[in-house]
Amino acid sequence: MQISTKLFNEQSIAQFNRQSAAIQDIQSKIATGKNILNASDDPTAAANLSFAKEQMTAIEKFKSNIEQANTRMTMAENALNDVSTVLTRIYELAIQGRNDSYTVQDRASIAIEIGQLKETLVGLTNTKDHKNDFLFSGFKVKSAPFKTNFDGSVHYQGDRGTHSVQISETMRMNTSMDGGTVFLRVKTENGRQSVFDIVSKIETDLMSGFVDPSSIGEMNAAVDHIAVQRSMAGAQINKGEIQLGAIERRLLLMNEKVSGLEDADLSKLVTELQSKITSRDAAQQAFVKIGQQSLFDFIR
Repeated sequence: MQISTKLFNEQSIAQFNRQSAAIQDIQSKIATGKNILNASDDPTAAANLSFAKEQMTAIEKFKSNIEQANTRMTMAENALNDVSTVLTRIYELAIQGRNDSYTVQDRASIAIEIGQLKETLVGLTNTKDHKNDFLFSGFKVKSAPFKTNFDGSVHYQGDRGTHSVQISETMRMNTSMDGGTVFLRVKTENGRQSVFDIVSKIETDLMSGFVDPSSIGEMNAAVDHIAVQRSMAGAQINKGEIQLGAIERRLLLMNEKVSGLEDADLSKLVTELQSKITSRDAAQQAFVKIGQQSLFDFIR
């Protein structure tokens, strides 16, 4: 006759199940290297971990925005650098055309070269980015910002919108420059003028056999204006690079925080696992031994 009771058996089996579950939990933590597998493991730590991961996701998005913005603004800066080169050449040709030793035919030849440079200029102002969007058309990224009319004049088809992206909780960065501001707002003695109108006037002057001194002054103003626009693009790029450094430092700290909350102490877990396995095995052996005893074991 067995002296163990049904209640004793049920309690023992329940205890063994709890021990096995605890052992499996520790084994899972060792296998994954994670200290928190379920929110119930440590509710406070789990909540902190969730918040930290949400912050990291937001910061990663800021980083991605900066990288995309830097790409577009760098392309815009490069385009403006080429525009500056073209305008400088036109300025040099205009001064050259005022040389008294030049004939009407010589000036006409210079005008032809300026006409070709003007076409190059229009092409540069219609530069696209890596996604095939126009850089200087404002919000109308799928429309070419500048178009040459039949009479040789150039008009703007974009708008005055400026794209920007969030690069921190409180900071935004421009990702474009509107062509209206960049190419149509050159400050001259006669008011704001278009770069293209200034170039066209010099071309017309040369075809007529002379160069108006005021045209050269306006051309010089156009060169200076584009230089300022280049500086503005460069300032946005520098802003992004500085913020990118700050973002990367934040990500490093956040990674360390998440690691501290999430990563398991393997040596501690292994020691705990061995202790629980030993306790379980000892309890099972005791259960088996007690279960094998009968009344005769106690009356001998």
